[in-house]
Amino acid sequence: MTLRIRQPQVTDTNGNALGTRLIRVEFNDQGPATVMYDGQRYDFTGKTGTNLKTGLAVREMATVRDARLWISLDCEHLWED
Repeated sequence: MTLRIRQPQVTDTNGNALGTRLIRVEFNDQGPATVMYDGQRYDFTGKTGTNLKTGLAVREMATVRDARLWISLDCEHLWED
């Protein structure tokens, strides 16, 4: 896996733009596999989809305590869930 630092645009659960945040991302050959965000580790859940507002392909990520987020494959956008 490849480790990268990214600074995506973050949107909260109410659709409010929170600006950019620094995250650490480990990629596999298909996209983000692990994300370190807000002091927590999020792992790919196996769910993929398309963000209806942007049309971007996304992956669902979750912590061991089931906090979830969605992230675009290029890691330019992150949505808290």
